[in-house]
Amino acid sequence: MASAMKVSEDIIEGGMGAVRAEPAGEPTAVEPDVAMCDGEVSSSCPNCGEELAGEYCHGCGEKRPEARDLTVRHFVQDAAKELTSLDSKLFRTLLALLFRPGFLTLEWIRGRRGHYLKPLNLCLGIFAVGIFAYSAYKPVSMYDMSKIVEQDKTGVFKEMINRQAAKKRMEPQALLDEISEKWQRFMSVSPLVFVVSFALVLQFVFVLSRRYFVEHLVFSMHFVSFSMLTVTLMWPIYFLIGIKPGGINMVVAVFKWLLDIVYMFFAVRAVYRLGTARTFIVSLLLIVGYFVSYLLVFIGSLVAAILVVVK
Repeated sequence: MASAMKVSEDIIEGGMGAVRAEPAGEPTAVEPDVAMCDGEVSSSCPNCGEELAGEYCHGCGEKRPEARDLTVRHFVQDAAKELTSLDSKLFRTLLALLFRPGFLTLEWIRGRRGHYLKPLNLCLGIFAVGIFAYSAYKPVSMYDMSKIVEQDKTGVFKEMINRQAAKKRMEPQALLDEISEKWQRFMSVSPLVFVVSFALVLQFVFVLSRRYFVEHLVFSMHFVSFSMLTVTLMWPIYFLIGIKPGGINMVVAVFKWLLDIVYMFFAVRAVYRLGTARTFIVSLLLIVGYFVSYLLVFIGSLVAAILVVVK
């Protein structure tokens, strides 16, 4: 009897010890990757750790991980969806950029941004394509120091190149090619300077509008994107006629600036909501500011390339 009572006490004490060792109400934590390996769905986001209440995380937007995500079929479908989404977003953005002046800027300001490429990505992408188009094929290169030397009637540039080539013990043409290569490289990193400088022009012109500087910056990105895109689309024309002063090149240049003025007019009227007369005057001022900004970047990058090469 005593031994039976002792066994009962040991069982009770062992049970109490077990309860004390594993308190109730404190579930054991399960790592998300372990849950996925066991074919279970984690209750927390694997990216930021937030508790998941639906298919997507409300904190970072990451999709809830599932076992079917690792199947080949799902991987191919997801890749196809991403490519299709990018193509449609790119096509929609370019159409709006070309044919609806100011629309992309308005959509960005209103917060409707998911259907379009981001302004900075759009601007850098178009600028990069334009730089490549006008530097890959030498006869239509806009960043070729040799053409400047050829067109200089005073002979100052030619004399300078010959003198510097002699100092560096190089052929003059080799020195010109090196300057052109540096010029192209500097121009490829100049879009941000160009965009910011034109945004400052917008800030100055609309100083009393009480708009945020970022709104002017986005407008600047979209207008620069349009202007560079149209220049890039005109590459076949320059491929046929070449790049040289006077003649048909002057006609093409005048057409391009008229196109920019018309686009600027409608973009300003759409975004800044001015009357027709004020919009026209402001558009002319902005085009002048845009031209000066571009000229400063264009000449500044050339001067920087010359200084880097000849020093």
